[in-house]
Amino acid sequence: MGQNRNSTDDGSRTVTFLGRGLGLRTATKLTLLVCPLCSQRNGDRMADKGVCEWCAYEPAERDEEPCGTAG
Repeated sequence: MGQNRNSTDDGSRTVTFLGRGLGLRTATKLTLLVCPLCSQRNGDRMADKGVCEWCAYEPAERDEEPCGTAG
């Protein structure tokens, strides 16, 4: 079987938020790596909470899109 390039070894998949930012989604948790609102890279502690440490953005699950599906 082919490997899903949007998944990682720990079962998480990369996501964007309406085409911006970057996060990792597991079945139970969202890690916000790059904020789609202010474009800042998030620190580890706040990334694990799923909130931007710079502007306090909290992504909505409805805004999540799989990363890299174009083409």
